[in-house]
Amino acid sequence: MIKKKFIKVIALCMLPMMLTGCWDSTEVNSRSVILELAIDKNTDYKYDPERLLDGQPVYTISYTIPDFGKLSGTDSLAKDVETNLTSQSATIATSIADIELRSKNSVSFSHVKALFLGEDLLKDPKLFKATLDALSRDMLIARNVPLLAVNGEASTTTEIENNEQPILGLYIMDYFNNKERATSFFKKQLVGTYIKEMEDTGVSTLPVFHVDQTDKEEMKGQIDISGGAVIHNNELAGYLTKEEVRGQLLVEGKVRNSPVVVVYEDNLLTYQIKDEKSKIKFKDTPEGPTCLIEMDVKGSISEYLTESGTNLTKDGTIEEIKTLLAEEIITQVGVGIDKSKEMNIDFLGIGQAMYRKHPKMWAKYKPGWLREIYQNMPISIGVNVDIQNTGIEE
Repeated sequence: MIKKKFIKVIALCMLPMMLTGCWDSTEVNSRSVILELAIDKNTDYKYDPERLLDGQPVYTISYTIPDFGKLSGTDSLAKDVETNLTSQSATIATSIADIELRSKNSVSFSHVKALFLGEDLLKDPKLFKATLDALSRDMLIARNVPLLAVNGEASTTTEIENNEQPILGLYIMDYFNNKERATSFFKKQLVGTYIKEMEDTGVSTLPVFHVDQTDKEEMKGQIDISGGAVIHNNELAGYLTKEEVRGQLLVEGKVRNSPVVVVYEDNLLTYQIKDEKSKIKFKDTPEGPTCLIEMDVKGSISEYLTESGTNLTKDGTIEEIKTLLAEEIITQVGVGIDKSKEMNIDFLGIGQAMYRKHPKMWAKYKPGWLREIYQNMPISIGVNVDIQNTGIEE
């Protein structure tokens, strides 16, 4: 009996030790937690035969390390809350070793919130592919980390002083995760999704983080994420405007909380898209394949002011407005389709839809898809608009 009591006492004494503390050899305060990673190709690099291979400065990589002692929650407005360390290195691994040489802490990528990729890196398919391979190998960073292209050098993102959130990585995380934000002018991209799209189709798009090049004080700290960078076979093929990205998102059925403006009886009318879905259908004809994009759009009239006292509820008025809205949405979709055919890159995923729905048809047209089939394939658009609320008491 005494022996059993003794064993229970020992177990109770050991329990707190099992519930607290770290079991590995590195304490949390001995780690430098990276929240942002900005990677550029070093355009000044030339092979130096006097240097060892691991000393060749192929990359310029900027690491952002927060000072958690100065932060109080994700909305802290404290100043100088981060340290930016830059390394010119041969590989991702050698840059980590370089950073750890200059710090008492080890580097941790377990909480990376954003990965910024410079324009010159995106233009080098071999180096770009090697970069993502290094980062995703052994899960160095998580597959759900947002990927952003930068219209210039990615390292310039470390110089931004944001008034809303001093840690840019946390700002990006909140920006992308805000479900109430309008989904219309940029398409979110993650590391894992990008890798899968490259494996499946060789085409993907990245949202573009625009770096303000002006010296105007009133523009300082402003952030613009819009448009897209089209990546074909791991190489930057060109950029999309925000209007062209909107066309892409409409085809994919992903536009949410976005306004559409038309003119009705000489006055502007704004319709707010709440939800949108699309279906892509194909027919195989003797002249080749044809495509039909059918869209169902649901929303409400959010703004309309007229001095003529137009009654939106009278017979025929709503149908007229629906027709105007459908025509405008078709025009917006056409902007994305035209850009895709102009670039001759199927970033809209039309071929992928054919592969999934009609694998035999895809096998027939795949060999010449980007040579001539996609360019010449007629694409028609059908839009069904549902007005759920006119904003008028009836």
